[in-house]
Order: sequence, then structure tokens, then C-alpha cells
Amino acid sequence: MRDITVLHTNYQLIEKAIKYIDAHFKEQPSIDVIASSIGMSKFHFIRVFKEYVGVTPKQFLHSVTLNYAKEHIKESKSILDSTLDTGLSSVSRLHELFVNLIGVTPKEWREKGKDVIITYGFGLTPFGEALIAYTDKGVCYLGFIDQNKEAIFARFKELWENATMVHDDAKAQTYLENIFINNKKYNLLVKGTNLQINVWKALLNLPNGAVTTYQDIANFIDHPNAVRAVASAIGKNHIGYLIPCHRVIAKSGAMSGYSWGIERKKILIAYESTYKENATHIRTATAEDLAKISAFCRQFVSHEKMLTSKNQAQHNTLLQLLQDTTRGAVFVALHENNVIGLASVYTTLSLAQEGKRAFIEEVMVDERYQESDIEASLLNHALCACKEKGCQHITLLGAKNTPSAVYENIGFKKSTLPLFSLEC
Repeated sequence: MRDITVLHTNYQLIEKAIKYIDAHFKEQPSIDVIASSIGMSKFHFIRVFKEYVGVTPKQFLHSVTLNYAKEHIKESKSILDSTLDTGLSSVSRLHELFVNLIGVTPKEWREKGKDVIITYGFGLTPFGEALIAYTDKGVCYLGFIDQNKEAIFARFKELWENATMVHDDAKAQTYLENIFINNKKYNLLVKGTNLQINVWKALLNLPNGAVTTYQDIANFIDHPNAVRAVASAIGKNHIGYLIPCHRVIAKSGAMSGYSWGIERKKILIAYESTYKENATHIRTATAEDLAKISAFCRQFVSHEKMLTSKNQAQHNTLLQLLQDTTRGAVFVALHENNVIGLASVYTTLSLAQEGKRAFIEEVMVDERYQESDIEASLLNHALCACKEKGCQHITLLGAKNTPSAVYENIGFKKSTLPLFSLEC
């Protein structure tokens, strides 16, 4: 499970980067310049960014531009239209969840939550600190916090003025981790007019990565002239993220206001547009991956008609490398939880190079994915890891089956040193 504290810290760094991009967008700043603006090295910035968002900073930059929004407005309109035949929120989904929306009773509305017991607390999310509150019926408030903790709490308290409040930060953190990390299902208890609730239900029909306009939402709820009322309903949404009001933008494609900050809105949209649960991602392998890696490697072993004994030797060597991180690391590319690419790195001290040296063995990619950029992505990931460990010289071995341009584009240069090997 991804650590919530690390994700929160990464969010703060990414937020700084987005603010810099917003201020210098017309200049199309390089990755070096963006990284420097937030006090990070280029390679560390790329690695942290990709681990958090699932894409490179360049891809992220594209997804927060007006062009991305404009491209996807038409797509989201068709998504909304396709759900009209089946009813509001019948295909509601958020991170592959079904979210059940429950409206308060007339008595609860009239008495502002009297006799309702609400547990609330503050905690961390991948998108900053948040206040979350819930009853036995479901989550009744979720608001992000920057430097406005008192204002967010006041908004929450006003909404449920007469409820019995129980403060519990520990339980709140558990709820937040279940929502943002574990994708756990929770009912949502909302307080709003019929029109507001219908607007919020409409938003739940938008899958991750989709954006829509105020006008399309108005059309969807069969009130085409109620664009202002729709905008007001979105502004009064009191369950951020789970009711995804961040997915509504202006018709021009511009990112209009958001109760919890425009930078956060851009990050949420970009994150959802680029991250998919089954997308290919790269990470450091662990001993738990041994069986998958061994199965992946067999396709290459069989091609070379290697003996079973060598298969076992490779298995033993791999296990040692996974268990002893002082020797190096193995990086895997995963798609739908299957290994489709691998790169192994060995580190040592070099007297000739006067410092740490790393060797990256030939990168292996499943033949079904060789037309993609997985090989380059694996190499970039390995390079970042090597540089973070202070390696001053990195040698790539076994590049015979890949055009040299692939490696030269990353920054490798052909060595003038002759290489010799001895089989013992």
C-alpha cells in the first residue's frame, strides 16, 4: 500500500510545480527549470512526479492545458447522453466504485442535523490535508485544507449546525486512507435541494479522466436554462472528490473556480486523466515478485535453449539481488499486475572512476509491448535510481538488439573502451 504521508508530501511538491507552470506556461519551461524552481534535481523530480501521478511531467503538462480540456468536453457529453436512458447515477462510478447518494430527511434538513451524531476529524490525503465527517448513514462532508482550516471547519459546522459532533482524527485518517488508497465504498449523505442533488448525481456519471461543462450538466438534468443554478449547486457541493465537482469546466476549456483551490482542481483532473489502474507502471521489484519475474524471463531463456540448471541458477541469482539491495536493484514494468519488462542494476565502487559505478544489464521487454516506450521508461527509471545513489558513471550492457538511437536519446554515448569477458 502506498504511504499516505509520502503521497501528501509529493502532492505539496507537485502543487508548487503546477503553480510555477501556471505562471510561466507561455514560456513552456523545461523539466530542468521546473525542477529547479521547487528545489529538486531533475531526475529526482521526474521520479517523484511519475511515482505520484503515473506519468511524466511532460505528459502531465499536456493534460492541464486548455487543449486537453477542449478535446475531452465532447467525449464527456456523449458519456452523459448515453446514461440518460438508464437514469441518473445508474452507472455512477469513481475509481471503479459505485457511490450511493442518500439525501437527508426533511426533518434533518429543517433542524440542521439535530439528533444526528457526526464524527469528524482532520487527516492527510494524496491531495493535501482534508476534513472528513461521517454518520451511520455515510460520509457527510469532505473538504480540502490549505491555509484555511478554520474557514473549512466553519463551512462544515454551518451545514450541520445542530448535530452532535464527535472529534476523532485517528478514525478520520482511517476513512481518508480507505477512500484515497484502498478505494473503499462509502455511502454519501448529502444535504441539498432536489436540483442540487440531481446535479451531484449527474457528476457521479463521469468516469475518471472525463470533464464536462455547466451547460452539459444542465442539459443532462433536463434544465437547459439553469446553467447558473447548476454552477451554484456545484459550488455548494460539500463532499469534495467523491462528488467530483472538479470535473466541471467552462465551455471554453478554461479551469473555472473550485472551492478547494484551482491548482488542486488541475491536479485532480490531470491525475484522473492519466492514471488508470491497469496502466503500465514501473517500480522496484521485491522478493514477492520472484515468481512473476521468473515466468517473464522464461520466454527469453527458451529462445536461447538454455538448460534447466541455468534456469535455476538465474532464479537463485535473482533472489539474492531482490533480497540484498546493497548489490543493486531490479526494476519491473507491470501491466494488469503482470511483468512485461525488466531491467537489473548492479552497483559497485570503482577505483578507475573514483566513486560509485553502476551497470545496467540488457533491458528485457515482452515482445508484445516492444513497439511501446517501455524500454526507454525502464532505462530512465533505472538512471534516476542510480543518480540518486550517487553513481558517477553508468554503463549499459547488452544493447545489441535495440537501435543505438534509443539509448543515445536518453543520454548514453558509445564507449571507446574494449570489453572482454571470460566464462568460468
